[in-house]
Amino acid sequence: MRLKKVVLSTLVSVAAIMVPSLAYGQAYGTVATQTLNVRDGAKLEASIVKQVGLGEPVEIVCEEGDWLKLILEDDSRAYVKAEYINVHRVLAVVNVNGGLNVRDYPSTENGKVIGSFSNGDEISVSYSVGDWYKVSQEGFEGYVSKDYVKNSTEVDFLSYLPNKRLTEIERMTVTQEEAQAIMVETDNSSSNNGSTSSNNGATSNSGSSSNSSNQNYTSSGSGTGDAVVAYAKQFLGNPYVYGGNSLTNGVDCSGFTSQIMRNFGISLNRSSSAQYANNGYYVSSDSLQKGDLVFYGYNGHVSHVAIYIGGGQVIHANDERTGICISNVFPSSGKPYIGAKRVL
Repeated sequence: MRLKKVVLSTLVSVAAIMVPSLAYGQAYGTVATQTLNVRDGAKLEASIVKQVGLGEPVEIVCEEGDWLKLILEDDSRAYVKAEYINVHRVLAVVNVNGGLNVRDYPSTENGKVIGSFSNGDEISVSYSVGDWYKVSQEGFEGYVSKDYVKNSTEVDFLSYLPNKRLTEIERMTVTQEEAQAIMVETDNSSSNNGSTSSNNGATSNSGSSSNSSNQNYTSSGSGTGDAVVAYAKQFLGNPYVYGGNSLTNGVDCSGFTSQIMRNFGISLNRSSSAQYANNGYYVSSDSLQKGDLVFYGYNGHVSHVAIYIGGGQVIHANDERTGICISNVFPSSGKPYIGAKRVL
């Protein structure tokens, strides 16, 4: 995300170790019925794999007719009829040349601009209201026009989202604390300072260019990589909450890295793309050390961050299904490795 700085009148003075894929699905939801049979194929004649209960989180991989292929809480794959899943978050992409304004209310006349996204930015969409989507990205949320948002894949997952009436909508409010958590980026920030590498761990940006300067990086702590890893592992299994900042009650990927490093006196930007653009200095993939920040995304756009813990693994707040977990640093599927930064 490259949120451009916007002047706001209100902002004057924000447990088991698993090794899943990194953000493999394109949508997330929960089971919508008391007991649901999940099957090994997209048809009623397929064998029942197991039963899942009301509210269990699922990761949605693809669509086959009126069936959805899911990744379940135990990392198994199965199929269910789409009508039995409540979709509450869809990954989408900004599709507009120039900036896309984000407003505090779904209206060009009555909504105030509170930020903007750039073309290609990945965002999360939670519901539609008329010609608008409610969107969020790592601590920042608002409304954007549907005309400039597209699905991340050929599957129209956006059509599964709930619709709300305008009478149900309240204007977004941004407190001073939230504004500080967002740490809005200015126009000179860039989320594409490194080139995308393949999943096999080929080196991204080695830090040899001028972009490797320590922009907006502050460190007043003396934490070591081992100490960072030990501290981060205390929170394994805790829940993932998109936009969350609590290591115990719910946090997203950049919230996790921000809160972990804050414990060691290191201040990071709030979004994963801002951390990649502004914090620390670049290191190559074959020089990773414990405590390094590792970044992932598609087409050079950073949209996920983790902490390297050694042994070819990272710890991160992955998604609603897996929560805070451990994964391979170079995943075989999902978002490719983009680069790494050292902030210790």
